[in-house]
Amino acid sequence: MKRLIKFSFYFFYIFLFFLLHVLWSEEKKTEILYYTCTMHPSVKSKTPGKCPICSMDLIPVYSTSLETPSAEKIQKEPSQTTPFFIPPERLQTIGIRTEEVTVLPLKAEIKAPAIVSINESQVYDINVKGGNGYVIKLYANYVGKHFSKGEVLATILSQDWVQAQMDYVKAYRAWRRSLLVKKDNPILLDQQFYHVRARLRVWDLDEEQIKELEKRAWAMSVTDVRTAKGIRGSFDLHSPVEGHVHEKNIYEGMYFTAGQSLLRIVDLRTVWILAELPEDQSRYITVGLPCEITFPAYPGRIFRSKIDFIQPHFEEETRRLQLRVVLPNLNHMFHPGMYADFKTIIDFGKKLAIAEDAVIPTGEKFVVFLDHGGGHLEPRFVDLGEKIEGYYIVRGGLKEGDQVVSGANFLIDAEARVQGALKIWTRENMKTTPEQNKAHPPMEHNPMHGMPGHMHGMPGM
Repeated sequence: MKRLIKFSFYFFYIFLFFLLHVLWSEEKKTEILYYTCTMHPSVKSKTPGKCPICSMDLIPVYSTSLETPSAEKIQKEPSQTTPFFIPPERLQTIGIRTEEVTVLPLKAEIKAPAIVSINESQVYDINVKGGNGYVIKLYANYVGKHFSKGEVLATILSQDWVQAQMDYVKAYRAWRRSLLVKKDNPILLDQQFYHVRARLRVWDLDEEQIKELEKRAWAMSVTDVRTAKGIRGSFDLHSPVEGHVHEKNIYEGMYFTAGQSLLRIVDLRTVWILAELPEDQSRYITVGLPCEITFPAYPGRIFRSKIDFIQPHFEEETRRLQLRVVLPNLNHMFHPGMYADFKTIIDFGKKLAIAEDAVIPTGEKFVVFLDHGGGHLEPRFVDLGEKIEGYYIVRGGLKEGDQVVSGANFLIDAEARVQGALKIWTRENMKTTPEQNKAHPPMEHNPMHGMPGHMHGMPGM
């Protein structure tokens, strides 16, 4: 029994010695080496106090700070970073936040101002193709006037129209007689008649107008045909669609030539919504992408459609890319020139992502700080992709579940620089050639640095 008690005391002394050794080692590891300033790391003091340059409080640098890497190691591993330590109570004072790297469904919302425009494919040019003439009566006498399909736009007087009617009357009468009397070559006569009928359509006559002419032609006597009695010298120009006058190039009494543009009628049963996107968003847009259109004139109403067309080139003045959406214009709700708003959603799917607040851009690279707990932090270079709604897509350097610092990063960055955790990265980014050093010599500390240049020339300065 005595031997057992003696062995227990012996074992207890060994355990106590080991525990004291561990505690002494931890204390040794967290020993304060010196105090420095986060803004001016060159300042080193054995006691706490104020920075002699900026009067900020000096912070401690612990022995757990990274050992200074050798020049050979820096050349071999230019992007290497090493962990560093900040006491938990100081982290609490700094107010850092952490966030978990996780897989998220990422969607980007793209918005752009838009405007209502006419549907250019529904613009009709009104002209007389068959010959020259005069406008003896104009009903489409102002821009914007609405016309139904088939409504008379103008009354035209043309000598060529008289000759076209006479040619058709003669051809029609001959064709009708051939149906009553057998001819040697009826097929040739049919071909001649349909040829004349096709030429009459150049005058933009509809089927009803042609049938009316045929009734008068069959009712005419031989004398009337010879004297052109009953042949009208004028005809009505009808609207081919329902729409409004978009452009007017004629007046009553004006002379025109064949094919000259007289009017332009716009069909507003559909309209175009034209939106313009900046270059950084244009790469996401494709034809057929669903979108939503809203109007300040109709608050609370959403009109859904798809992207119909994307311009192949950018606007040189605005450097924006124009896209087009087609909307049905029921009850003529939308008027050309109205303001609208375009919106679409780009779905990137589920991606490993990190919050934008957790990332510190360093030029060509990005760095984050991993939180290993207990004040142990580690700088980590990461490969990032698109930035979407406050998150970066992670392409490399992190895995799902990693804890990263997402708040007060600039203070952690300053601590890391002070403790040498980012020394390798700093040296890598500050490598310059002798020629670059001559062109851009190191800038000395100047309290006036950063002030506008014209301040030096102000009175009293």
